[in-house]
Amino acid sequence: MSGNVFINYRRDDSAGWAGRLHDRLVRTLPARRVFIDVDDIPPGEDFAGLLDAQVAQCDVFLAVIGPRWLNSADASGHRRIDNPSDFVRIEIASALRRSTVHVIPVLVDGAVVPSATDLPEDLRPLVERNALQIRGEYFHRDSERLVATVSSRLPLRVRRHRLLRTLYATTAVGVVGALLYAAIHAGRLPAAFGVETLIRPSAREWATLTYVDKTNPALLGDFARRHADTPEGREAKLWLQYISARAWSKAKDTDDRRALADFLSTFRDSDEARAATQRLAGMPAASDGPGEQKPLSRFADCPDCPEMIVIAPGTLLMGSLETEWTAVQDRHEGPRQAVRIAEAFGVGRFEVTVGQYRQFVEATGHPTGNECIGILDPASPSKVWDDILGRNFDTPGFDQADDHPVVCISWDDAIAYLRWLSERTGAHYRLPTEAEWEYVARAGSQDSYTFGDDESRLCQYGNGADRALDATWNANRWCADGVRIGTARVGAYRPNAFGLMDVHGNVHEWVADCYHGSYENMPAATRATAAAWVEPNCAVRVIRGGCWAYPPSQLRAARREAWEPFKRSYCVGFRVARTLAP
Repeated sequence: MSGNVFINYRRDDSAGWAGRLHDRLVRTLPARRVFIDVDDIPPGEDFAGLLDAQVAQCDVFLAVIGPRWLNSADASGHRRIDNPSDFVRIEIASALRRSTVHVIPVLVDGAVVPSATDLPEDLRPLVERNALQIRGEYFHRDSERLVATVSSRLPLRVRRHRLLRTLYATTAVGVVGALLYAAIHAGRLPAAFGVETLIRPSAREWATLTYVDKTNPALLGDFARRHADTPEGREAKLWLQYISARAWSKAKDTDDRRALADFLSTFRDSDEARAATQRLAGMPAASDGPGEQKPLSRFADCPDCPEMIVIAPGTLLMGSLETEWTAVQDRHEGPRQAVRIAEAFGVGRFEVTVGQYRQFVEATGHPTGNECIGILDPASPSKVWDDILGRNFDTPGFDQADDHPVVCISWDDAIAYLRWLSERTGAHYRLPTEAEWEYVARAGSQDSYTFGDDESRLCQYGNGADRALDATWNANRWCADGVRIGTARVGAYRPNAFGLMDVHGNVHEWVADCYHGSYENMPAATRATAAAWVEPNCAVRVIRGGCWAYPPSQLRAARREAWEPFKRSYCVGFRVARTLAP
């Protein structure tokens, strides 16, 4: 038995449900045992054969069926399921052919098992398999039943992987413990399965550093100086050389004195510092940059309405360079696109606050829900995110005042607030488009952040995870702003050059666009006017800006995430935009 589970689904039918089921399964099973997508098939590859091979490696195959699964059509109006090259069909047919694969139809969102006469011949055996229904209101109970069914079909080594791993580790430590201790003590083993952290202080400190810490030049330089003659000190120097080379690849061709000065202040002892000094010396005298712009005009349509900033038309190079990418999903930030902001518009100086949103709820009776995604146990090293009952914007799971950004807000909640605000003021309030959001967040900067690339300055500009949290968080250890778990009041940090607050961190912000996996096919209208890139009934929207629980790499100006519009999270709020009268 292979011990693997394959989740088959159609993106325009049940992507959100498949994601939730995947997240629930990996809480019990090893994440590497649960396949949900087959991405990046090389050009020229036999994709049918590749998909068949992937299915062959699994013991359990989950066919997720939603209400649009059967009749989902391609651009020509033909049912996708009738196409022999359809990925969903290929995967299901492959699983049904194999007696070693246990196929479970999983019905979501009120779907029913299709009739055999409505299916291609190679998929008709699917209707003979007993289906399992997952209902939204009983998701936890139904998903537990699914997990139990799946687990019963997997080998013991997968079902009890945590227990077996502990037993193996205990046995290994008992056998080699004495020899290992002697070797580490003598300095013959710089690294020994983490045991060196009990003996060598530099190893213990190095083990607490996250990837984000190891891309922080200030932290690395300090560590390398304090532990210069240790294996970890030498590794810190190598990391510092890597990130200085990466930073120089972005700065070496710039004509921006500020970018070169920022590089030199951060990497003054690097191999590239001499070249940066020479380029800076050969440039003309400094002129005003984004940080020296005059304050933009502000207004509010009523005493308790969001304070707005007028944003002038301009241009934006939207997206990021590959040198900024540290995670697989970061590639969704490219390729970079030149976008024109065709018309002036208004944007909220702050994120919408708890007090402002409460006014809307009290005036309209808008439902606030009774479930919000959050970390079940912030003190646990595993940091499991899940739906938590009894949570809404008024009780998110941490202390908030009326001047904190509202959280536990779905996309539909935000749209309802904007509709109410528009009716109340007579102005046209809306969500900013994704291009508008990045334009105002960058405020003239093409660096990773509105203030440059130096992560050690980030906690001056936004609320992210930092050393106020314990070592189990993926945090920026170089700074602490006094905010541990939860949001900070709006406007508690420095503004960017346009006067906006909290564009890095505090809460994610909804924008108007549907989510797309890259900017490659960006519509001409979006490039020409910064219009929202949308399709009817898109299943996934975009959130921007990052969360108070996120490390620096996930708070960059170009960072974007996909989020289902019905979801509420204690990391997600919104900022308003306003169309200006001609």
